[in-house]
Amino acid sequence: MRIDCFFDEFIRSISPKYEKDLRKTAKMLLFGEKEYCLPKMAGYEESEYLGENIRESVKRVPRGKDNAIRVYRRLVAFLQEKGVETTVAFPPIPIDSSFERQMFIAKYLQGERAHISDLVNLLWISDRTIDQDLQRLYRTSDDPIQVCGRPFFIPESTRVKGQIRSASTAHPLFLTENLTQVIIMLEGLRVMAENPLHTRYAAASAADIWQQLSDYAKGRIRFVLSDLMPEALTWYENLESQNESFCSEYQCSVNGNVLLDCIKNEKSFFVEYRTDTGTVFYKNCRFVNRSFRQEDGVTVIDVDCDKGRKTIRSDRVIRSTYSCEELLAD
Repeated sequence: MRIDCFFDEFIRSISPKYEKDLRKTAKMLLFGEKEYCLPKMAGYEESEYLGENIRESVKRVPRGKDNAIRVYRRLVAFLQEKGVETTVAFPPIPIDSSFERQMFIAKYLQGERAHISDLVNLLWISDRTIDQDLQRLYRTSDDPIQVCGRPFFIPESTRVKGQIRSASTAHPLFLTENLTQVIIMLEGLRVMAENPLHTRYAAASAADIWQQLSDYAKGRIRFVLSDLMPEALTWYENLESQNESFCSEYQCSVNGNVLLDCIKNEKSFFVEYRTDTGTVFYKNCRFVNRSFRQEDGVTVIDVDCDKGRKTIRSDRVIRSTYSCEELLAD
């Protein structure tokens, strides 16, 4: 079905007073002579090619792609009201924002079937732009992404057959909570940090939240806690000195505590353990599936190791490491 007969009516539907810029962009895209204008696309007047042509038009727009998408969204809705059967899969995010793109890419490429080549048609951007975004995400650029003033990149990542494989996937979360919610989250993480299995993970998560707060919010939290829980202030002050923007599971498992990483990712590990009669070493431990439990507030797991099947209480683990050499090191 021909759609170009609706273009003039569509332009008139855009308010010249309140939507002046949108109207100007619409006229340019639908009647202009630039190589990115819709009339420059093959078969532009046919509804069956509309989705493909709109995508190609936006990809060619040198700047202001989101404004072009805004016009095309309105056009598609207008055509549908006129009885034209057409749908267009627009990008799921604002694509002019490099930060929005990079956060989307970081999440999208975690899928097992997700390929870098998918992003061209998904986000309507060029291969060159995608490559630049990937460089900033995966630490191959001298200009990494900045999140709250701290560099953000995903370490230990490689490209394999058009896919990204990382030792640990990043899950960017930027919260919009009120101050009481923030305090509750931080207090929950502080309590979680008392569990040896969770200490590093909880502290890293709390530091991520703390670094995103304003100086005003930090001051209010200190003021409230100085009366309610003055003994907790030291833990909060330590959050200020943790500058990592993203910690891999390996980074969260340093300092002789790798149990959670090994349980989750089915890795073997070595344990120095305190029993009722002394200290023992368990080698080549493997977590027994579905044995994770809580007993008297303590995390307990079963493992198969060089000494057979053993029960391990987290409060009795002196050290846990990936290798025997690490375990025996001073």
